[in-house]
Amino acid sequence: MHRSIAHLARMSCPLTVLALLAMSGVSAQASEGSLLPDGWQLGGTLGMTDTNGDYGTALNTNVLLGLTTLSMANGNFKFSASVPYMRISGRGLVVFDASGNPIIINRRLSVAPDVRTGWGDLNLSASYTIPPAVLSGFEVRVSGVVKAPTAAARRRLSTGEADYGASIDVSRQFGAWTPFVTVGYLDQGQPRGYTLYNTTSVSAGTSLEINDQLVAVASYDFDSADTPLVEAGQELFGSLSWVRDDRFTLTGYTTVGLTSGSPSVGVGFLVSYGFN
Repeated sequence: MHRSIAHLARMSCPLTVLALLAMSGVSAQASEGSLLPDGWQLGGTLGMTDTNGDYGTALNTNVLLGLTTLSMANGNFKFSASVPYMRISGRGLVVFDASGNPIIINRRLSVAPDVRTGWGDLNLSASYTIPPAVLSGFEVRVSGVVKAPTAAARRRLSTGEADYGASIDVSRQFGAWTPFVTVGYLDQGQPRGYTLYNTTSVSAGTSLEINDQLVAVASYDFDSADTPLVEAGQELFGSLSWVRDDRFTLTGYTTVGLTSGSPSVGVGFLVSYGFN
């Protein structure tokens, strides 16, 4: 963010670090003639991720996501809205959208695999960062997220229910290294006919500032089981970002699943831009 499809929510920690890097040099004052009030910065992120996994079935499921996020920040506050465009091919038990929320696909092995495409659910988030000067060098970010079920449940692109989540991220810089730990909780809506668990997640890793323009991130991500049919997800995440200037950042990343609750492998990229 960060964050396999199931663990894009956990990737929100490193991906948020990268997004903040992209906007960190933007002036705290809106430029002359800007429609934004003084002190607000506007940023956008576009990207794509491609994952494959069997999710505990005999067949592979491929998920291609187009990621679109619009963010506004003022000081230590940040607000974001995102909607993924999804292409899901296969018959995995459960796959996830860009915020880590579950999408039921098909449990019946007698039904042939198919392809579903369309816009996913609207995801809204808000965060507040306590600066390192307040906590003896530690930076703490508290975030909340709401998934509004705007996608078509009948096309199996959404559960049709709202989800609510919260997370806390703690990091501290040691020279070029910035270790972090993120802990999250997701309260999932319960669609009729399915059993979904509320989930907890943990992500631990570090970012490394290689030079003035290159930043690497590596993490281990864990998600508790979402359903009785799929085990807890575990995966490794790695990314490399090129920070061209105080507005533009290009990121490539990959994930490797360690259990059947995660995609076996995933690759993706993100382009972040600060508009003012």
